[in-house]
Order: sequence, then structure tokens, then C-alpha cells
Amino acid sequence: MQQFFVDEPLILNQTIPLDAEQVHQCINVLRYQSGQEVICVDKKQMRALCRLEIQVAHVLATPIEMLKQNSEMEIKITLIQALIRKERWEFLLQKATELGVHRVVPLVLRRNVVKWDKTESQHKRIRYQKIMQEASEQSKRTYVPQLMDVITLQEIQSYRSDNNLVCYENEHARFIKEVLNPHESITLVCGPEGGFDPSEIEQLESMGFKTVHLGARILRAETAGLYVLSAVDFMFEEHQR
Repeated sequence: MQQFFVDEPLILNQTIPLDAEQVHQCINVLRYQSGQEVICVDKKQMRALCRLEIQVAHVLATPIEMLKQNSEMEIKITLIQALIRKERWEFLLQKATELGVHRVVPLVLRRNVVKWDKTESQHKRIRYQKIMQEASEQSKRTYVPQLMDVITLQEIQSYRSDNNLVCYENEHARFIKEVLNPHESITLVCGPEGGFDPSEIEQLESMGFKTVHLGARILRAETAGLYVLSAVDFMFEEHQR
């Protein structure tokens, strides 16, 4: 069933309008007729089954049943990802959203293949946030992850969590499974296509980040964070039921 995020609060039997893009999707893409039912989610993460009324240039949604299902992970995961190529970055945003990430922070490192300036970053952010919203709708999440501004290594302290980890291919002693805790939020730092410079690892360790390895295989830059998100969800699923 189609899901939409709406700005107005969802109250049983109180009709709200969908926005222009959602109207276009309902009328021109999905070809909905009046009486079609969809799920709507408001800014307080309330979910409701809604019945649509299709008008000439407007679509109205009326909540007919409030829904209690919550698909969000209890563990808040911040993914700090070094900049990677566009198609890989968009894939990462989509799949990380589906897997439950709380926020994504683009990071500039020495070996970045891709460079963003501030103006370009703001322009791209609109497109990337839309990708994340669509992925949240598709995966029936009640929350759209935040895409933060691009940061440097010196600014990373602002995004620390209870458990602060770095995926590092040269770490051989500490496996990711050994440091995860179902009651701790996580900040995860993943490097670019060119990997971390050793001085960057030293700087992260001086700020309290622990390096971890993800197994015997070397993963692509866009895969490492997705691996950890999947592992956390799998390992602690029972704690969230």
C-alpha cells in the first residue's frame, strides 16, 4: 500500500490535503480514484489508514483508522560517510534509509575522489533528501532520516554517540560484533573509495572512536555502512519486539 508523509497532524475523520507532488503521483502516476486507501504519516510519526477523495487538481486524505505499527529501530545510528561517487552515494542513501539509519553525515577526507563545495552541497541535498523520503515511504518507515551538511574531520565530535566506531580494513583484532550493545546509540564512520589516511585514523582514535573490522572480505565504500546497519538490525531485532 502506498505511503505518504504529510505536514498536517493526522486526526481521525479530519480531512487534510496532500501536497502538489503527491497530487501528481496520485492522479497522473498511480491513477487513483476516489475511495482509494493509502497510509499517511505525520511529523509526530503517527500513522493512519486514509481514504482519498480525488478532485480536479487536489487530493484530500481522511484518516479512517489509526495504526500502531512502528518499524523504527530503537538504536539510533548515525552514519558518517566519506564522499563517494554520485551513483554510489545515491544507492547508499536509499539502502541505508531502508535499513533504518537515523541520519547520514557526508564527510570530507584526504583521499576523497569526489569533492563538494558548499553551494553544490545545498543543491544536491534537496535531491538526496527526496531519495531518502521516497525510500522511507517504500519501506514503511515513520521517520525520514536527516541528511546533514558536509563536515570535516575536525567537526566530527558534534556527532558522537554512546558507541563510536570506524570501519577500518587494517583493524584485525576487534570485530564489529564484539562492540555492539542493544542499549547504545551508534556513530559509524566509513571511508572513501581511496580508504583512510593513517593520520585520519590516529585523529579519530584520539577522539575516542574505536576501529573495527567487518570480516575477511574488503567491502566497497558504499557497502560497509550497509553491512553494519543490517548486522545491528539482525542482532538486536528481538530487543525491539
